[in-house]
Amino acid sequence: MNRHYLTAVAAVAAALLLRYLLNPVLGQQGPYLILTVPIVVAAIYGGFGPALLATVLGTSVGTYLFIERGAGLREVLQPENVARLLLFLAIGLGIGLMGGQLRRSRVALAEKMQQLKASNRAKDNAMAILGHEIRNPLSAIHSAQAVLQRSPGDEKRVLRASEMIGRQVAQLTRMADDLLDLSGLMRASPPPKVPVDLQQVLRQALEQSAPLVAKKGHRLDADLGDAPVVVTGDALRLVQVFANLLTNAAKYTDPGGEIALQVQWRGERQVAVAIRDNGVGLPPGSVADLFEPFVQAPGAASNAEGGLGLGLAIVRKIVLAHGGEVVRGGGREPGTGPGK
Repeated sequence: MNRHYLTAVAAVAAALLLRYLLNPVLGQQGPYLILTVPIVVAAIYGGFGPALLATVLGTSVGTYLFIERGAGLREVLQPENVARLLLFLAIGLGIGLMGGQLRRSRVALAEKMQQLKASNRAKDNAMAILGHEIRNPLSAIHSAQAVLQRSPGDEKRVLRASEMIGRQVAQLTRMADDLLDLSGLMRASPPPKVPVDLQQVLRQALEQSAPLVAKKGHRLDADLGDAPVVVTGDALRLVQVFANLLTNAAKYTDPGGEIALQVQWRGERQVAVAIRDNGVGLPPGSVADLFEPFVQAPGAASNAEGGLGLGLAIVRKIVLAHGGEVVRGGGREPGTGPGK
């Protein structure tokens, strides 16, 4: 039995014992007065259900012990006793309803507090990630600047320093673009409902992710299907979705890994695109927050090539705006890496 119901039973038993001890003094006066206390206790701690149980128990046992014993059923049915019984039931139900509402409000308040705490933690985490990811490129740029100042006439060093600056500026630009992109998606209007060739979308996404896939020596198998697949939405945004997922899979898979993309029909009007890899995977319990902004997988820093943890958050925003859903596989086994 739920502990709240046990509390209700215990409170009624205690009140009945107290009323029984006072019976020589009170007699049949106020048989239900003390029994309202366990109803209040049950309502505060358990809500409507335990309060209702306390009301029923108090009514039944109280009537038997303090009215019916030695009096008979006729005495119980006297108008005065019936009125007291009905009044007690009404009070019990009223207290139960108010207690239930109070409990729901208390639970909702506790949930809101947890959400606020989680939001504060996410904000602090976001600031820490942002500071870390910005500091690394800036440190590299500062080092390159020092090389340029020390060796202005050394063409090789100047070239290497210039290339380093270019790479780090590109990294900073990507992070700024991701931040602006996510901010824009928060305020964006619904995507246009125009026909989009999904296979062409996937080909463009494969092209965008191809350099990183090739750099890490991955094998990528793409099954786009033979029959044309037409969906409605924003083609550029859909390309961004699948390019982000493929890039994510390539980042979190050790060199020489395997990535697979497959188009699957689900019924006549729904299509799914599955992206799998044999990457590092995720421990249980870390999947739920993976699509939140600034959330990175445990140990991501040792596998990824930098970033703010916005890619999957952007993916989810776009997919939900298109009326779809994005599902992430779990566990640490091959085929369920971060790109699925």
